[in-house]
Amino acid sequence: MANKLIAVVLTATSVLAMSNAFAAAGTVNFTGEILDAACTVDVGSQNQTVALGKYNKSEFAAAGDVTAATKFNIILKSCPASVTSATVRFDGTPDASDSKLLAIDSSVTGAATGVAINLMSANKAQLPLHGSNGYSYTLSSTADNTLDFYAQYISTATTVKAGPANSVANFSVIYN
Repeated sequence: MANKLIAVVLTATSVLAMSNAFAAAGTVNFTGEILDAACTVDVGSQNQTVALGKYNKSEFAAAGDVTAATKFNIILKSCPASVTSATVRFDGTPDASDSKLLAIDSSVTGAATGVAINLMSANKAQLPLHGSNGYSYTLSSTADNTLDFYAQYISTATTVKAGPANSVANFSVIYN
């Protein structure tokens, strides 16, 4: 009986020792700042329409073919002096074949398929949907700030079906 009791005690001790061997500790530090005010988005930038143009489906011979880039901008006004730069994030429905691209609205009757919309920052580097490419815009507190972007159609399949190729993206300005 004493041997069984010793075996039970040793087993319990070894289980407790093993559970402590897998424990770890650390800290998570959160930093940030609450701003007095942020920049104001110009009324014309809030709900704008960007016309990407009309293209023949034959212009998309292979997946990855793109159309000309169309420039658009977001204007920020009345930026406080404490806010000197910003990045912009676009959100929307990601394309099924490439989540960095904005999907075409398939709820529209006869919508185009095999294409998506590629968003780019001022230097024409891809601006992935739901992310950032690291491009930072310098802001002025004494003038309006025009943040340039580009958009273009990109084929996501070898076969493109013609039809309306519309979509919607929301944007957020992240101040640095």
